[in-house]
Amino acid sequence: MQERQRLAGGGPQSHQRSQRHRAEVFLNVYDLLQQNDYTYWCGIGVFHSGVEVYGVEYAFGGHEFDTPGVFATNPREAPGTVAWREAVPVGFTDLSQEEVHALVQRMGQEYKGNRYHLLQMNCNHFSSDLCARLTGQPAPAWINRLASIAVSLHCLLPQGWVPPLRPPTAVPLSAQDLEQQERSRLLDPFEQPGPSEGPPRSAPQLIA
Repeated sequence: MQERQRLAGGGPQSHQRSQRHRAEVFLNVYDLLQQNDYTYWCGIGVFHSGVEVYGVEYAFGGHEFDTPGVFATNPREAPGTVAWREAVPVGFTDLSQEEVHALVQRMGQEYKGNRYHLLQMNCNHFSSDLCARLTGQPAPAWINRLASIAVSLHCLLPQGWVPPLRPPTAVPLSAQDLEQQERSRLLDPFEQPGPSEGPPRSAPQLIA
């Protein structure tokens, strides 16, 4: 909320600005396991999520480098073996597209690929954080409830029971790819991604 207020400013001008820039924010939720079809109705599951605003979806995934793990794709086109489940309306943001762009880039300095943790800093933590900064409302708790329960019970679990999970992400595979990642930038804020025509999905763009 403070981030949103700081960027939006105050006074009559900010009110006019908020009327000019008012975009709906969606939480796009994906299934990582087919078993979600059964556990979803109990309010838990293993999910990937991304935040859609201004026709771009932002998400977070892990890799081995000390560089941002935040990436952008066309909405509902998360990379990897995931199945899109639903779009959850979260609220509206009065940030402009350029301000959202800048906000996500700053968040990438915190959400780095090598800091990804299945229980404590995963894609759903990022999504909830971004939703809160954009709209003042975090993502619904059920998308990350299983991780929260696991954190509570973690001290009771034997080591090795929580294997690393390869989340949807854009992972550089060579030194050349890493150099390209360092230079890469977010999707052009003035260019709307075109509609998807099905597989293959568009390549995610890491946010540097």
